[in-house]
Amino acid sequence: MSHEVVHAPHRPRHDRPTLVSFAAIALWSWFVYGLGASLAFLKDEQGSAAWLSGLHSTALAIGGIIGALVAPRLNNRFGRGLVTRVGVLGTATCLALFLLPIPHAVWTLAWIFIACFFGNLLVVGVNSFIGIHQGAASPAAFTESAALNALAGLLGPLAIGICAATVLGWRWGVIIAIVGMVVLELIRGPRVRSYGGPGEVATKRTSGSLPTRTYVAVVATMSYVGAEFCMSLWGVQLIEERTGLSAAAASAGLSTFLGGLFVGRVVGSGLARRMDAELLLRLVLVAGLCVFSLTWLATSAWLLLPSFFLTGLALSLSFPLNLSRTLRSSGGRTDRAAALQLAGSTAAIGSAPFLLGGLASGLTVHGAFLIVPVLLAVALILVVAFPVPDVDNVPALDDAAAA
Repeated sequence: MSHEVVHAPHRPRHDRPTLVSFAAIALWSWFVYGLGASLAFLKDEQGSAAWLSGLHSTALAIGGIIGALVAPRLNNRFGRGLVTRVGVLGTATCLALFLLPIPHAVWTLAWIFIACFFGNLLVVGVNSFIGIHQGAASPAAFTESAALNALAGLLGPLAIGICAATVLGWRWGVIIAIVGMVVLELIRGPRVRSYGGPGEVATKRTSGSLPTRTYVAVVATMSYVGAEFCMSLWGVQLIEERTGLSAAAASAGLSTFLGGLFVGRVVGSGLARRMDAELLLRLVLVAGLCVFSLTWLATSAWLLLPSFFLTGLALSLSFPLNLSRTLRSSGGRTDRAAALQLAGSTAAIGSAPFLLGGLASGLTVHGAFLIVPVLLAVALILVVAFPVPDVDNVPALDDAAAA
């Protein structure tokens, strides 16, 4: 399949439903990216062991996978708009209960599990809506949404840290997201059918199974997400091991990677409007592999930290472009594809960093980090070997179902 570098720009519509959807997923990202900081303070309050504190991430992943997998059926039964609203308000309620000063890990584990169930109802609803509503402009729209999520990922932990240093306490850094969710639903208003009503989801019974290319696209996404979260969750240890910086300085240094993701997504939204999405994704993954080699070889802070930023910058468009191609590949089965993609990504977040940790126990963190280019290479191979046509060239739902 041939690709043209430049085509007619596809500009996302920035109407009220789109902006509300962007805000909903950004507020969820505020909490998720701030969870590490929250758990650090919570661990001290509860006096719990490190392994017990780590179970919160496991609870988050399991609840998220379940929420993602049941979302399409709920969206079809009750309507995507209503389910997304329930996801937002359910998440806000669970987070409020999570923050209650009850010194028992069982309490916080339970509410983290349920919160991520509702959170992924929110995410599936938002991603499905954006994919359908924006059409050919969805790669650029997802890039803009991902940029806002990255900004929330920077501000969430910062807010928690700032609040912890005041009389307010760390919980107020999370309360900001809870208040934002409630305000958002007031702004959304009573009419939610424009986001998708009952019976509008293409179910397996009405449209057949998802195409093979959708499953391959999900695996490519999982490979990239695993690589990104290896960087996010083990980057501090790599910086410490390679540069000798203190834990506090290394933690601050990790923000260079997140900053690269944010800057790249802001700048890259223009590229996503103008370039063929498949070609752009290939270039991004190749650039990520090349730049990561600098990160892996660096032995001093003055080289490693800029390399972290450049790696984030190079890979910044990978997730939104992968998400867009997963939905594009589904032949109209958008909700089911979004659910499968989210469940797979959540599983990758839990498994890839765990695998890196297992390798690090027998090698060094630096040696174990070779899993990152391996995962990026797998993503690139799948993207090249199984291309997904532009949205205008994907088989229509009826044609795909009949195939």
